[in-house]
Amino acid sequence: MSRELDEAQKEQLIDILTGKLKVLRAEMKISQQDLAKRLGISRQTYVAIENKSQKLAWNNFLALLLIFKSNDNTAKMIDWIGAYPLELEQYIKLDGE
Repeated sequence: MSRELDEAQKEQLIDILTGKLKVLRAEMKISQQDLAKRLGISRQTYVAIENKSQKLAWNNFLALLLIFKSNDNTAKMIDWIGAYPLELEQYIKLDGE
């Protein structure tokens, strides 16, 4: 059975990813505008998140994780920085195992 992530764990993962957004975006060779469009948010909102003046929402964290995990240039980086630990994998697993 998958275990729940508490708010502190979610915040820690959000902080890890937020701190590396510029590097990940550069590795993926995508503009702020294009990444914001994929997330369904404005460029201004994305810039505020990347500059840490606005908090990254959990749903946008998960969307960014999916985007970066599906890109050859950034997939391993996501694991390396600790943004996709086993606990998160278990949390989002659909089969409940």
